[in-house]
Amino acid sequence: MTGSRRRPHRSVRSRLAGAVAAAALGIPVAAASGSIVTAPVAQAGPVEDAIQALDPTGELGPYVTEALGGINGPLGAPGPPAPVDAPINCRPTAAHPRPVILVHGTFDNGPNTVSRLGAPLRRQGFCVVAPTLGAYVGNPARGGLDSIAGASGPQLAGVIDRVRAVTGAAQVDLVGYSQGASIAGYTTKVLRPGAVGRVVSVGGYWGADNSGLIPHQLPREAAGAALWAANLRGLAELSPGSPVLTAWYGLDRTPFLPGVGYTLIATRGDHLLPPERSFVPGPGVQWRVTEDACGGGPNSHGGMAVDSRTHSLVARALGGSGRC
Repeated sequence: MTGSRRRPHRSVRSRLAGAVAAAALGIPVAAASGSIVTAPVAQAGPVEDAIQALDPTGELGPYVTEALGGINGPLGAPGPPAPVDAPINCRPTAAHPRPVILVHGTFDNGPNTVSRLGAPLRRQGFCVVAPTLGAYVGNPARGGLDSIAGASGPQLAGVIDRVRAVTGAAQVDLVGYSQGASIAGYTTKVLRPGAVGRVVSVGGYWGADNSGLIPHQLPREAAGAALWAANLRGLAELSPGSPVLTAWYGLDRTPFLPGVGYTLIATRGDHLLPPERSFVPGPGVQWRVTEDACGGGPNSHGGMAVDSRTHSLVARALGGSGRC
């Protein structure tokens, strides 16, 4: 392949930063800070053009800029995965017999997710475990970056095994936020069928219409390769037609595993993963729009994780107290 493709229009580049790199997945926009650093100039070619299309002026531009600037390791060579630390300092109870594993989004980590989604569950007596998944050894506090198939998924599967062994629980429940919902769904169906009782998705991506998280105007192959080269491998694997989506949906063409309870939570104020992009139909799958279920106005993608309405809906889905 040569560099003969025309560079995408700026508006397309901006959507890629906001809807692809950013989108999926994780930290509230308000958390972004710091000055913009000029991304390294790449050589001509479709992959390099797509990397340059990750416009750092987009909504989560600082995170994209940092990735291009090497915060996640040299481009295309981020180094090995970081070890997974998942302390298990609780035990399930008769009221809540399944431990809850929180699965964070892109650029995030387990400790941050405990404070946002785990603390309300702990107050109700749930046993909560929050690993950091998909981080590189050079920056172990920034997760959700490495391959879902090669890192985050197997790491979550290992945490599930360990939690079950330590606590004696027959199954666990998973709560996935943003990209974390995709990791939870993939792991439940592909890697650990039978080990998960419930999956709760908060602003998550479930492969709706197989559009992935890359705007249609950008060549999917180039964009996916660019995200991979920028060490945003989990995002690359959620591009249209990827092996991860293909394996996740399987021959039955659904992301859901029979026998598992699924609750998908979204808000119309989330312009990254609103209900029409987050909700996928399936037998027994529950859809919950926060403003419809609990009143009030729409929220943002990042705001969902700290919204008491979300906390109530998550707890209710897990069998706890869920008054809004």
